Amino acid sequence: MKDSFGKDKNERKRGDAYDLSENSELTGLDFTYNCKLASRLYQILKSIQPRACGRSTYIRLQNVLYKAVRNDREHELGSLRLGYGSVLPLKGFRYSKRGSWSNFFMNHPMVHFDEAQQQVRVQLHLAGLRKFNTIHERLVKIDIKIYCVVVQLDDRNTLFHHSSKTLELRKGDHKVDRRITFTLKDCRDAVILCLATVRCWLASPDGKDEFMSNSSTLMTGEVFDALLIRGGKFTVFPEEKSDKLPPSILPSDDDEVDWD
Repeated sequence: MKDSFGKDKNERKRGDAYDLSENSELTGLDFTYNCKLASRLYQILKSIQPRACGRSTYIRLQNVLYKAVRNDREHELGSLRLGYGSVLPLKGFRYSKRGSWSNFFMNHPMVHFDEAQQQVRVQLHLAGLRKFNTIHERLVKIDIKIYCVVVQLDDRNTLFHHSSKTLELRKGDHKVDRRITFTLKDCRDAVILCLATVRCWLASPDGKDEFMSNSSTLMTGEVFDALLIRGGKFTVFPEEKSDKLPPSILPSDDDEVDWD
């Protein structure tokens, strides 16, 4: 059987013998790098809040990470890397489209990077917490944790993360602002994802017990900021696109950071 060009279909080249355009091959290399990094990053995100993660979480993570990788201003197509252009596409990524930080708070945490101390300081404005009965009629407690997920800009894109202790907010608590400080070691060149998680506790219908809800609308994991650190300094690139492995994941620090 012959195709429209008069060639026998059985004679078509396949696999490695199929000629791809140079740009297609180079784009494939970038995509492979992105998939491997996304897979390793997803392992950390899922370990933080497994019930909020799903297949769609990984696919969306791949997409936003690739946008950041494509912002590389230094490398040519085929060797694009994270951290050589704007990383803002990662800001606002959340585990599930059903659960958002804005479901619980009217404002996001504020982040400051102290270059001299190599510290990330996160300020949580509890005055912006929504009323409990507007979130759920039986909501009695909210658990909040803050994480700094670090992607080092080395040849292996080493990954590790720091976590806060759980901040418990009960209905009727006095809502004062809280702050937490993460001291990062060996972080002169890195992408830092500042991540917040929320889990909700409900009263049982008879009011005698409390339990943590597994409803996707009563939990969230969200990247509220993405910082690019080069040479120990916070770096900002203009938001513009350019057309121009798998290492091990380090264990996280078991010592959770306490709130101020």
